[in-house]
Amino acid sequence: MNHFHSYVDSLNNDELVSSIVSTSDAVKFNVDSHISNSKDVTALLMGNVQSGKTGQMFGVMCKLADNGYNVFIVLTTDNVDLQRQTFNRAKNALKTFTILSEKDEVLFNPGDLSKPIVIILKKNARVLKKWSNLLVSSGLNKGLCLTVFDDEADAASLNTLINKNRTSTINNYLNKIKKSAAGYLYFQVTATPQAVILQSQFSGWKPLFINYFKPGKSYLGGSFIYSNPKSYCIRYTSENELEEIKQEGDVLCPKGLSDSILSFLIVCAHKRLKGESNCNFMIHPSVKIDIHQKFTSFVQEYLNLLQQSSGTDEFIVQSKAAWLDLQQTKPDLFHFEDIYEQIVSILDNTLISVIPLNYKSYVCRDASDPDALDLSKGFNIVIGGNTLGRGITFPHLQTVYYCRASKTPQADTFWQHSRIFGYDREQELVRIFIPPSLHRLYVSLNESNEMLIKQIEKGVQNIQIVCSDGISPTRKNVLDNKNLRVIAGGINIFSNFPIPKFTKELDSLVLQYDSQKYVCVEPSELVNALRLTESESLIDFDKKSHISCIMALTQKRPSIKCRLVVRCNRNISRGTGTLLSPDDRALSDSFNDGVTLILYRVNGSREKGWNGEPIWIPNIRYPESMCFYDTYE
Repeated sequence: MNHFHSYVDSLNNDELVSSIVSTSDAVKFNVDSHISNSKDVTALLMGNVQSGKTGQMFGVMCKLADNGYNVFIVLTTDNVDLQRQTFNRAKNALKTFTILSEKDEVLFNPGDLSKPIVIILKKNARVLKKWSNLLVSSGLNKGLCLTVFDDEADAASLNTLINKNRTSTINNYLNKIKKSAAGYLYFQVTATPQAVILQSQFSGWKPLFINYFKPGKSYLGGSFIYSNPKSYCIRYTSENELEEIKQEGDVLCPKGLSDSILSFLIVCAHKRLKGESNCNFMIHPSVKIDIHQKFTSFVQEYLNLLQQSSGTDEFIVQSKAAWLDLQQTKPDLFHFEDIYEQIVSILDNTLISVIPLNYKSYVCRDASDPDALDLSKGFNIVIGGNTLGRGITFPHLQTVYYCRASKTPQADTFWQHSRIFGYDREQELVRIFIPPSLHRLYVSLNESNEMLIKQIEKGVQNIQIVCSDGISPTRKNVLDNKNLRVIAGGINIFSNFPIPKFTKELDSLVLQYDSQKYVCVEPSELVNALRLTESESLIDFDKKSHISCIMALTQKRPSIKCRLVVRCNRNISRGTGTLLSPDDRALSDSFNDGVTLILYRVNGSREKGWNGEPIWIPNIRYPESMCFYDTYE
């Protein structure tokens, strides 16, 4: 039976089928390349937020099933609705498989593999304990390979006690599941892989290879929403609207929030006139539930106020302003008079649902609840915090109001908040209401994400996670401090323990620049020079890591300035703790807009502690706004 053809034949989307074929072939090639060296393979499958990773994952699963892999587990976040959603999607998509839910343990029979088995599990301690014990006793270790697709693998699967020399509960059970079979393929699936990529080789969770799922042409993502210059969908709000909402007593609805509600009403009216009945608005104000409750009250009160004043001149003027804003980017928007009638009808018939979403109301809902959340129906304003960050799908999300702040934002957490990304948005009517500071953060996150994707697509081995100053790539408790390397911009980094291995080769390459204060060069010239440097240890100066930093930065910013400074006949003592002269330090400090490599040719006399031969010492400085993260190999 050809599982793959059965799956793709049901999709009726040529673009999606082409993408899934390409992805599954690439993953199968990488699996074959690595499985010959090891019976256990851990890999990373990276997509974009709400870009259709599940569909791609099913394609890979079918391709593997056609090649002898028969037992699959799909892990979801600890979330009843998401586990059920994934189970139903698997039942509908994988017709040639036996699909089991986490309560179907009595139906699990690895002795009968007439059909491949797929088990859909939440990453919940109780669930994983039950299934890890079942898998250990099932006989999978007698020659069967287990294939695991860990969706949102960076969120809950990694060891949060790595720096305490202990193993966290979920990570422990996942290790037991991996070891229950004769061999395993473990695919970590996520749109924010920073924590996965920064795992150490010793953790057992470092991916052997990475495959990137490219989104389709109609995908609306970071390159549009958070572009530089600013996208037309961005509407700035006041920086202090969150503080206004927090105030006690009677407080008027802040302008940014009221504008966003009116904008959403216009879009809902437009949808109704088109014969559509579904549209969503996400409000993400804070991690705190009491703030969600305040926003819920504000929104409901403002909707009531609009309903009561719908015939007034003020209401008409405000609605017309919101209509004109949207009409700028969608000239064929329905006429205002028709839109206005629909708004009045929507308000009079209370067709807008205001849904506060938090851990208790969402994650803990019983799977059999007939009123389980379904955002594919009606006009909804969803208000929440962390629950909005992963997994939950927002069909026809058109409007976002976002004011969440953080003193130390994490790149992966904040990027997961971008639920506006997706395929079914009406692009001309998308609006993001956001304060300027948060918008700047997201523009920076988008740039970092694009740098990461370019490295993966080019097959870079030593991937650099690049973050702007003040942003951390992920939470600290899943990264092994002993093996994490951080290269900061804005400081001079030089080798304390250089080795005179390629002195003659470097002479012929750079001595021509000795008489010049500095020269602007291509990135490749810096890379070529760094390749001819050497140090006693990677901890002192890892040239491969610096080469990767330069490549990561210049691939995204090809116009960034690269400067080379060459100085000869230096008579510096070994181990002085400093390298640059005051003039050269001042010169280096003056360059904050690019990468500067300073090469000192030290005479190397024995009296100064050297071995009596000339030696080149590199000093490199990156833009002060950048930090690079990787691990020691």
